[in-house]
Amino acid sequence: MFSSDYWQARDRFRKAAQSLNCVLETHPIQALGPQEQSLSIDVARYGSKSPQTTLILSSGLHGVEGYCGSAIQWATLTELLPKLKLPKGVALLLIHALNPYGFAWNRRCNEDNIDLNRNFLLPGQSFQGSPATYARLDPFLNPRTPPTYRDSFILKLLAYAICYGMASLKQTLPVGQYDFPQGIFFGGQAPAQAQQILAAHLPIWLGKTQRVLHLDLHTGLGRWTTPTFLVKSQTPQDTLPWFQQTFTAKGLKVLGQQGATYVSRGDIGPWCQALMGECNYHFATVEFGTYPLLPVLKAIRAENQAHWWDTSDSPTYEWAKSLLLEANAPASSAWRKAVVAQGVTLTRQAIAGLEQ
Repeated sequence: MFSSDYWQARDRFRKAAQSLNCVLETHPIQALGPQEQSLSIDVARYGSKSPQTTLILSSGLHGVEGYCGSAIQWATLTELLPKLKLPKGVALLLIHALNPYGFAWNRRCNEDNIDLNRNFLLPGQSFQGSPATYARLDPFLNPRTPPTYRDSFILKLLAYAICYGMASLKQTLPVGQYDFPQGIFFGGQAPAQAQQILAAHLPIWLGKTQRVLHLDLHTGLGRWTTPTFLVKSQTPQDTLPWFQQTFTAKGLKVLGQQGATYVSRGDIGPWCQALMGECNYHFATVEFGTYPLLPVLKAIRAENQAHWWDTSDSPTYEWAKSLLLEANAPASSAWRKAVVAQGVTLTRQAIAGLEQ
């Protein structure tokens, strides 16, 4: 079910959407990769034309994580929806590859090195500033050298943890920074193309919808194959029981802001909720677990080194790319089968929950 690359994933998504007579839109992304091939965010709308309730499934916000999200969207279109009659007044909105550049070139960030899930700042927030410790860690997080096979990354990180404290590192590394454009977790200095497209079109796609459930599909966080729901801070805490009752899966975790490992700036969820302020807009990041945090962080760092300081024909460049790909879309057929099956099940449960 997993595609071999972004272009195959996009083609399969479009064909599956057309086979169900979905309303299909294509929104080009202007970006130059190693090859000048077209990139786009593709959107399929299915179900009621004037919905009161809409389920959104979005994928690929973190580029390389799009392999999993795209596979779940394709399986939803080809396996679930042909056998399932949507309740009256319900629509399904599938947003494919919010970061097509990262998906296409096996990067977590977009064409401007922006981590899109740090780019969706709320009104009053500015594209500047970084955690205090980030500047001191920058030489370690973003070395100005090509990646190496024998990098003692984990030992160095443990040394920094002893020096600064693990709690401090958790509130420094992944939360978002706006001062180091070549660094990891860079939130940008202006709204990215993906944000501009959503700002212009999300209100149109949703129309007069009164109730929205938005599941943004990711990989990397949590135990192997296990889904974790991260319910953002703008969602009242009393909605957590609804998520827990609606969604069931082996080992499933539903975490509110207080249970999250870290609190980041520029998340897409609160931004969507603010944009659609008239809607009852529930949002959750759905993470399908891969490897432990430190190997995943090592892969993010190595790929960033390769992008900036290596050459595309170098063995270490290909190694770093493959490291990030494995960290976010493991080659294990058992893992891939399990996460797609769980993704389809969660989509079915979401539709049932919206009907209640």
